[in-house]
Amino acid sequence: MKRFFSIFTAMALFGSVLAGCSSSAPAPKPAPSDQAQKPNGPVTVTFWSTMNDEEQVTLKEIIASFEKENPDVKVDLQNIPFDGAQDKFRNAAKAGNGPDVLRSEIAWTPEFAALGLLEPLDHYFPAEDQKDFLDAPLRYSKWNGKTWSVPQVTDALALLYNKKMLADAGFNAPPKTMDEFYTMAKKLSDPAKDKWGYYHRQTDSYWFQPFMWAFGGGLIDENKNVFVNNEGSVKGLEFLLKLRDDKVMPDEFDAANDYNNMNTALKTGRAAMILNGPWATSDLLSGEQFKDPNNFGIAPIPAGPEGKTGSPVGGHGYVIYAGSKVKDASYKLIAYLSNAENQAKFANKNGLLPTRKSAYEIPEVKSNRLISEYKAVLDAATNRPVIPEGGQIYTAFSPEIQAAFKKEKSPKEALDAVAAAWNKLLGK
Repeated sequence: MKRFFSIFTAMALFGSVLAGCSSSAPAPKPAPSDQAQKPNGPVTVTFWSTMNDEEQVTLKEIIASFEKENPDVKVDLQNIPFDGAQDKFRNAAKAGNGPDVLRSEIAWTPEFAALGLLEPLDHYFPAEDQKDFLDAPLRYSKWNGKTWSVPQVTDALALLYNKKMLADAGFNAPPKTMDEFYTMAKKLSDPAKDKWGYYHRQTDSYWFQPFMWAFGGGLIDENKNVFVNNEGSVKGLEFLLKLRDDKVMPDEFDAANDYNNMNTALKTGRAAMILNGPWATSDLLSGEQFKDPNNFGIAPIPAGPEGKTGSPVGGHGYVIYAGSKVKDASYKLIAYLSNAENQAKFANKNGLLPTRKSAYEIPEVKSNRLISEYKAVLDAATNRPVIPEGGQIYTAFSPEIQAAFKKEKSPKEALDAVAAAWNKLLGK
């Protein structure tokens, strides 16, 4: 998911900036350079980053260290706005002008691979090193029997809550089931005072998925079977609409501002609970309700009636353009960026979840409460489908969820429309 805000200030409350910590797992070794990649003087690797401004600061520090340690490689770092990066890379690569390295959102990678725009990384990224990566983000690197990316960062939506508000209402722990979630949200709501147990982002289907999985629904499997309109998915949407109709969340449909409205509701105490990911941590901790950061609660998504739970696993990975003339140097850069030490720097400076298991054992990461609690959320999260069409599924999904919230369609009608669009997208 795209990160929308500053994430420096808050993480300083929980973790100090790393300086010189060592990785417990060796960085992968690039294959020997071939003669075509040995011009006179340093080679230049063009790197398109889609990180936000604060993450770019950390990235530039790491790249400066890389260039100092590898004087034979220079990095031409270009910051590409996330919203347009998918189309920009596709168009440039098809025209033979792609960057050597791209920070690719997880859903873009199989699409680019299917189009022949990426270099397979199996001969660079050994199986032994892959064992140091968390299973969920590593799955996004694999498609059609090959490895196409090195996981850079991962994330998942969590239940974020105001501990004091819950405690004042008699709840000393976050809800573990959707029944408990409803009960708590109902008790915490006072519409006459504009106080709410929960605030939901109504315009984005990504935020519907945890409810969908909790009630037994699904998206698409890797055999391209569609489950978005099954009984569980419909029940998940019915439950979400019940929260609105029973006035345990405000009925506010604001496509332009709903993300910021949701965060502001938690920061100001207007709402006790929301769903959001680790990228939002700094913004949320800047709110008046979290002057004491220990009041900020993080919990996994509550389980549905059959004990099921889920949250969409997101993230990014580093990929190499198939037409790159400096693939060995490109992988040398990727290996450096993705070693445990540098993942730990991003974690502590920017609140991001590492993809390497060994990064979580580095003391500065291990002692960071926020990271460890988000990691527990990730452990119960759900991968999205790794298919070339995966980056296009929300085009039809979000408008239909909006139609349900606007009472233009029933939950079944809305999700049937999503399924029909997806079957057409999949050529079925």
